[in-house]
Amino acid sequence: MLSRMNRVASLAIAFAGVIHIVLAPEHYAHSAAHGIFFAAAGVAELMWAFAFLRWPGERTYYIGIGLAGALIVIWGATRIVPAPFEHEIGAIDAQGIITKLSELVGLFALVSLAAQGRVSGLAKRSFAGFLAEAVVLAGFFGFGFIMVTHTVEPNMPFLGGAAHEEGELEEEP
Repeated sequence: MLSRMNRVASLAIAFAGVIHIVLAPEHYAHSAAHGIFFAAAGVAELMWAFAFLRWPGERTYYIGIGLAGALIVIWGATRIVPAPFEHEIGAIDAQGIITKLSELVGLFALVSLAAQGRVSGLAKRSFAGFLAEAVVLAGFFGFGFIMVTHTVEPNMPFLGGAAHEEGELEEEP
C-alpha cells in the first residue's frame, strides 16, 4: 500500500509537469529550444510520477531527486544569468514560482520518505544527509545541463528564437 507521502511526492512533481506542458507552446513561440525543453521536462515529470507510484524504490527515488532538483537549479540559475538560446535573464513570474514550489514539495517529500526508511533499497539515515545528497545531485545535473546546452548552442542557432537569431546575424544593407 502506498503511503500518503508517496502520493504527495508523485502528485507535486506531476503537477509541475502539467504546468511545464501547458507552458511549452508559449515558450516554443519564443524559442524552439525552450519549448522543446518545457515539453520534455513536463513529460519526464509525468512519467516519473506514474513510475514512482508503481515502483517506489531506490532507482525511481534518485531519478525523481535528480529531475526535480535539476529543474529547480536551472530555473534559479536562469534568473541570474541568461538561459541557453537567450540573451536576457528569465522573469520571475507566478507560473515559475508555483512550478518550483511544487517541485520543492515533491523533493522534500522524497527526502522525508528516504529519511524514514520508506524507500525500498535505501537504508534509513538522517533527513539532513539525504537533503545534502539531493542538493549535490540537483546542482550536478542542473548546472551540468546548463553547461552542456551553452556548449552546443553555437552549433544549433535554429533552436533559438527570433531575438536570439537577430542578435547573432548581421543586418543586410
